[in-house]
Amino acid sequence: MTFVRSFSWTLRVLSGFILFSGSVLAQDLPSKNSEAVSEASARLSKESRGIPPEELPKVKQQFLLFAKYYGDLISNPTFYKNSIDPKLGSAPTRTIPIMDRSNTIPSVLSDMDRFILEPNLNTKVNEEKIDYIREMGIAFDSVLKPLVESNSERIVRINAARLLAEVCRSGAAAHWPTITSLLNNANTAAEIKYYALQGAGNLLAAYKIQEYKFRSHSNGAKEVGALAQATTVCIENSGHLVPGFKQGESTKDQEAVVQFVRKQAIKALGQIRYASIPGPDGKQMMYPAYTLAQVCVSDPKLFPSPTPSECGEAVLGICNMSTSVFNSPFKGYNPAGVAEAVAAGLVTFATPRAEPGERTLAWRNYSYRLAEAFKNWRPLFDPVYDATQPGNFSAAAVPPIVNDLITRVQTLILAPIDKVDINGKADPNSAVNIEGMKDFLNQLRNNPTRNPLLFTDRPETVIYNPIKK
Repeated sequence: MTFVRSFSWTLRVLSGFILFSGSVLAQDLPSKNSEAVSEASARLSKESRGIPPEELPKVKQQFLLFAKYYGDLISNPTFYKNSIDPKLGSAPTRTIPIMDRSNTIPSVLSDMDRFILEPNLNTKVNEEKIDYIREMGIAFDSVLKPLVESNSERIVRINAARLLAEVCRSGAAAHWPTITSLLNNANTAAEIKYYALQGAGNLLAAYKIQEYKFRSHSNGAKEVGALAQATTVCIENSGHLVPGFKQGESTKDQEAVVQFVRKQAIKALGQIRYASIPGPDGKQMMYPAYTLAQVCVSDPKLFPSPTPSECGEAVLGICNMSTSVFNSPFKGYNPAGVAEAVAAGLVTFATPRAEPGERTLAWRNYSYRLAEAFKNWRPLFDPVYDATQPGNFSAAAVPPIVNDLITRVQTLILAPIDKVDINGKADPNSAVNIEGMKDFLNQLRNNPTRNPLLFTDRPETVIYNPIKK
């Protein structure tokens, strides 16, 4: 199979056309272990107060049986051939579970919604569930990791990676080295990297239960740095992201695959909640905000050039990043530089929407997400901001240039996208004021006192400026 045909098939899989549904013969499918399900349900209940040491061996065993059912299910030929073998579509005896979420059919991902806890500011999972998250993570990782890495069936590897990405929502420590290793391996197939990047984003989105107020990640600085580094490489190096891709020898189809998968890497990096973090060695600093700024400004170092949706995701990620950690501001973070990068990203993002009737992106969904991101961005400039009290922050701490940017974005970009017609539907003829946004961006780029660095003491964070002097 040629490179193009191979990734054409991959894109069909990733788009959901071969992620299964239907009713077929199911006698050979595994059955859930009722005792394991009961154990998981009991430990998940509000009445559960953690796992006593003397009960831990039993819980480990039952959680492993619980996870093993899903591993056995997705690697069963009756399950994964459900929609690709017409012969299996006759004489159903019971409904086969599907991967996708469903309110009417047994679903693997719907089960995960029930049993996988997500510690974040909305759920505020408490410390009594730390043992549950840890042990359930160990169980699922031990089952899914070998399926992803070495199962002989490609579709099993893909489905296992997809399930692994979902269970990563818990932030469980067991998943961090597995996901990091998959991303670091240059030979990991692009379709597996796609779901590994989803898993990376889910891990980074999970909060440390004891430190909601500081927006701490669920794992230590070393593990966060290692995963951030692996994700960054996927953004910076297209040949690492998609094995076999070579700049200068690529076709448009191949470049589209890179952009499709890289967008997931950008979304994952955008889940890091600090503009700067320690690297894996704990010494050299990393600057995830700068990597996203490179996407926003379409830095020529990135090939192929970022798409509008990639730039939109990069803007969302930058707006998620605090300018301090544990009440200590980062040295040299340049608000004018970050405003310039965000403005550039929004110009690329919104330019297609300037055309009447443009429908290539879910514009109103993006508009909602961006509006929320800008609302939540302002407090992140306050060094003593407590994330558990989102409305309580010092407005004086927000740089004037950031306030100016947000006001312009709301008027020039978001309001036109949100405009509806007489039927209450999105008005595709309501054009964004892209020229007004470009004028603002050019003002920032042509400012005689412009500092070209995102971090003023770090020369490696120079912001690309296409304007010729």
